[in-house]
Amino acid sequence: MSDYTNALYKKTARIMIAVCGLLFSLFSFVYLYVFQRDVLEALHFSLAHGKTVFAPLASAIIITLILLLLRWGVNSLLGLKGKVRALAYLPSFLVLCALTDVGRGVYMSDYHTPWTWLLPLLVLLFVGLGYWLRGVFRVQLNQEGNVWGLVNSNLAILLGLCVLTVCVGDSNRTYHHELEAEYYLRTQEYDKVLEVGERSLEASRTLTVFRAVALSHLGQMGDKLFAYPQYYRSDGLFFDSDSLHTLRYTNDSIYYLLGARPYAGEDRMVFLRNICYKGSGKYTSLDYYLSALLLEKQLDRFMEAVPDFYLPEDTLPRYYREAAVLYHAERNDTLFPVADSLMIRRFKAYRELQQKGGSALEEQNRMRREFGDTYWWYYDYQK
Repeated sequence: MSDYTNALYKKTARIMIAVCGLLFSLFSFVYLYVFQRDVLEALHFSLAHGKTVFAPLASAIIITLILLLLRWGVNSLLGLKGKVRALAYLPSFLVLCALTDVGRGVYMSDYHTPWTWLLPLLVLLFVGLGYWLRGVFRVQLNQEGNVWGLVNSNLAILLGLCVLTVCVGDSNRTYHHELEAEYYLRTQEYDKVLEVGERSLEASRTLTVFRAVALSHLGQMGDKLFAYPQYYRSDGLFFDSDSLHTLRYTNDSIYYLLGARPYAGEDRMVFLRNICYKGSGKYTSLDYYLSALLLEKQLDRFMEAVPDFYLPEDTLPRYYREAAVLYHAERNDTLFPVADSLMIRRFKAYRELQQKGGSALEEQNRMRREFGDTYWWYYDYQK
């Protein structure tokens, strides 16, 4: 090989070191700060027991720098060269996998992850195997080969490790939405809670409860509750009793918001009704009770309760008015008690659109596009 070719190969090798370092740094920072920020925050909260504040930007930068140092240490030990130099990033990628492969049980006191023993085991195996192979292939590692082979091989290794990390790390969109909404709820940024997954028709029970809590704090439950998917009826106002299906919040936080807690075994609807009529709950309990009646499609009981808590001259929240219009329309009343001509006209348009032909599925989708944010759609089409 000529001196010119040797110089070009060595120069390309130095450039590749810098390029791989830059590409790894970009991937690590973006992956941690943009895609896995909520998972990283959850892991931090669990490890620190909530005693320290999580700084996502600083954490992503510091972790990336530490992983770069880890790569430097590994390569100093193994002396990887040529086409396999990028393999020195493997332990760093394994650390990224361990940090972002976090499940729902992260907040439980007995939480444990297989990465506790798997990460050091894999790193030791890699170092041991790499050290042994370095001695076996010492001659090949010291040989200078094709420049494009050097570039393509290292970039392929780096890309493969990136793909592996993304596949191992938690990529469940529903779980990420829950973590993000929970973070905003804990920091009392209630408007941002409502922005999480707002364009998606998917909504887990936990996310549905977070939205209800945020709306309650904002005093907008009667105006915005049915603007979001409601798949769980009144269960969507309370967390699941199984701790593996919830995050940091439990129903204790709901009871604190309501100002009362049920007796053991007390029916939820009875509990909500009692604290409203006895006045033992906070003002938030009224919206919870009326919303629970609407979610259970109990229009009769809803219309019985409204006069007990609202004066005739009061302006009802949007969905309470929609429910009142629907209630009287179901009974073929000629007079609508809601003095809202715009809403009455919209309800008539709703009924007219229902009369158009098509299959049940076509009708449901057509009505969702035009009236999916109304209580009428929920009452008629949500199972």
